[in-house]
Amino acid sequence: MKRSISFWQGIQLSFVLLQALCLVLFFILPDNLSFLPLLIAVSVSLITAVLLWLRSRQDNLQLELEAPIISATTLQLLQHMLNDLPTRVYWRDNQLQLLGSNRAFKSDFDIPEQTQQAFSDDSVPLLAANDELLTRDKATLEQQQASCNQQVRLELGTEEHWIEHSSVPLFDNDGRLIGILGSYYDVSKIKAVAAEMETAKEAAERANESKSEFLANMSHEIRTPINAIVGMANLCLKTQLSEKQKRYLKVIDSSSQALLGVINDILDFSKIEAGKLTIETIPFDLEDVLGTLADMFAYRAYDKDLEFIINLPANIPTLLVGDPLRLNQVLVNLVSNAIKFTEDGEINVAVTLLDRQEHKVWLRISVTDTGIGMDEEQRANLFKAFTQADSSTTRKYGGTGLGLAISRRIIHLMPDGDIGVISAEGHGSTFYIELTLPVQQGQDASHHQTLLKKLQHTRILAIDDNLSTREMLYELLRSYNMDVKVCRTAEQALDILEASQNSETPFDIALVDWRLPGMNGLEFCEVVQQKFSDSARPQLILATGYYAEELAERALQVGARDFITKPYTAAALARVLTSVLSGVKNAERVTEARPQVPEQIQHAPILVVEDNEINQHVAREILQSHGFQIDIAENGLEAVEKVQQHNYAAVLMDIQMPVMDGYQATQNIRTFYSPQQLPIIAMTANAMSGDAERSLAAGMQGHIPKPIDEEQLLSTLLKWCVPGPYQPNSKAKPAPTAAVSEKATKKYPQIKGIDFASAMARLQHNLPLYMRLIDQLVEEYQRSASKIADFISRGQQDSARRYFHSLKGAAGNLGLDTLQNHAAQLETFMAAGEIDKVADKISRVDALLEQAQQAASDLQLMQQRIDAAGDSSTHQG
Repeated sequence: MKRSISFWQGIQLSFVLLQALCLVLFFILPDNLSFLPLLIAVSVSLITAVLLWLRSRQDNLQLELEAPIISATTLQLLQHMLNDLPTRVYWRDNQLQLLGSNRAFKSDFDIPEQTQQAFSDDSVPLLAANDELLTRDKATLEQQQASCNQQVRLELGTEEHWIEHSSVPLFDNDGRLIGILGSYYDVSKIKAVAAEMETAKEAAERANESKSEFLANMSHEIRTPINAIVGMANLCLKTQLSEKQKRYLKVIDSSSQALLGVINDILDFSKIEAGKLTIETIPFDLEDVLGTLADMFAYRAYDKDLEFIINLPANIPTLLVGDPLRLNQVLVNLVSNAIKFTEDGEINVAVTLLDRQEHKVWLRISVTDTGIGMDEEQRANLFKAFTQADSSTTRKYGGTGLGLAISRRIIHLMPDGDIGVISAEGHGSTFYIELTLPVQQGQDASHHQTLLKKLQHTRILAIDDNLSTREMLYELLRSYNMDVKVCRTAEQALDILEASQNSETPFDIALVDWRLPGMNGLEFCEVVQQKFSDSARPQLILATGYYAEELAERALQVGARDFITKPYTAAALARVLTSVLSGVKNAERVTEARPQVPEQIQHAPILVVEDNEINQHVAREILQSHGFQIDIAENGLEAVEKVQQHNYAAVLMDIQMPVMDGYQATQNIRTFYSPQQLPIIAMTANAMSGDAERSLAAGMQGHIPKPIDEEQLLSTLLKWCVPGPYQPNSKAKPAPTAAVSEKATKKYPQIKGIDFASAMARLQHNLPLYMRLIDQLVEEYQRSASKIADFISRGQQDSARRYFHSLKGAAGNLGLDTLQNHAAQLETFMAAGEIDKVADKISRVDALLEQAQQAASDLQLMQQRIDAAGDSSTHQG
């Protein structure tokens, strides 16, 4: 560089001497020769000047980075600052040669500290080995824009380092690109910590998943014996026991129920924590949800002498889209708490329409009690997990403190869902949920309009001592365009009836609560029958509490036309009112006479092919009661063997069976029997479109769906049975007598999801057999989750699907409608391979089985009470 500068300084000196020589020649030479040296001198001067300018410009560019125009002190201070930085800093020229860096950068790549001159990356081994820096700097130079915070891996000796690299272009004052400035800092430790955190997170998630699986398995294993304890305790309580034994069993029962509630809460909470709780979007009827709520808690409210009110105004659409199961779960928790913490007064479940649009509604459902209430501090902690109002609450009432936490999370998963509480200590509480739900489209309102026409302008007197119930009845009946009057006591009602008789504006109906202050409802009915003429006497409907259906017989004796069980629901109330107005008495609601079996097929032998023992019992009971002779085959292969050994008038063939299914068995039978020689009738729980066609295609004559409808079964047999004559079998049951026919008028309690009437009709009202079949169903299908898990683990998905199919048919024949529908849903999920949905819903099977067993026990207890009352009246007579 110094030699280059000296050379150009010599050129400048020569240029000055040349100009001086030209000036001397200009004065010395004659005029005619002086022009030439001047021209030469000017030309050479111009060329030399251009060369000197270009060279000086290049020197300035070169020195722009190497020698910034700052003082030596400032430069030294800047260098110290860069050297002290932990961040690596370096700069390059526009040829990507390294012109300088701080000490940290040189240390990384083993560059000598005293290096001052520009050099390329190839001259430094570590830089050459980590060419990613050069590649990124080159891209920055070409694109002339910064590249920041990009992670790059460097190999520095034997160690691997991760850095975050940035580089920016450098421009001079005239905007020309003169190089780049690069920097990076080491993030190896940060990355290592992040990796450790990710590993720890994955381990925690695996642990949480294992915990959830453990809780699910353990809770199921614990629930199964607890359910047995609860069931057996309840059965024992219905036997002849001493008072001491009853106390002991009640402690066992209540403690088991409490433990069962704790386990269910923990399982639900762990499922929510794991994010596995999903909200369905399916059509449902809000009135059905509230009706189920009434059925579940009416007896508990009745036992504590609490008024239980369901208030669903008629102007609120009930056919909605959402998750009825989870909504019911939340309401069950709220109502259960309300009853638990209320010793006197009422529980009021009310639905309020907050807003309505064309396709959706915004609803508030509130549960109000007159219980102990809460202060501000207790309300603040109410929705936290494992927290109750205070420690004394847990000691006195039990529970995990999870119910409200679970309810809150469920509601928050629903559209615009919110949950809250209004309460004051000693003044009760109101829990409310608010949510937006779509309205089902294309609803048929014709039935509702017909109902309104039947009820409008009817004069009705409602008698109830509870103010909230009176207000609810008044608003509901007014919405039906009825002429309503309400009062508190029977004595007031008699005065009102006398006034209406005098004014010749009699009431058409009187809705009378059984439990009234002073004169009770039964006594009121007797007085009305005695005191008022036919023209002034209203039709009487008696409202009874849960477990009080036995009063129905007496109510009819004292003149009531019908009765209804509280709490009132809009559907039940409308049904009773219309039946009374149409002149149909409750006692007149009898089943139609069953078709008579013609002589040519009396005592005909029938083969029932069915793998489920419960369905075998049901079919045998129906057919034997009509004199048919019954054989049972448990699978298709056994059926093929039996029809070759015996002559049958018809075969009732189940479709889904182990060993050989119904379709294959039918095809085998058809190889040696024609349809005229041996009719085969499908009897299956399959109700899907095309099932009947498949049955016909396989060689069957008819298709009877489960649950078995007695009338349809008999009419099908009348149509297809091979005519006889046939000889009676001494083992066969006799044909139904008049005494049996009288049982058809027997009334059974109305429980949501259970159709006792149809089930008992199938079994010829044989209650001991029904109880035995219920116990058998519970024993066979309890612990469903572990059985299905075993099927799936062995790859037997079809066996799992058939398991649900069999449960569906058995539940249907026993009148367990909710269990039947749930089993059908599980069968559909299993057929579609949706194992996760099966796992999410299978736990409800045990709960529905327990509910069925409890309902059957209640039915038995009620029958015993009625029988005892009948025996007492017989003795008195």
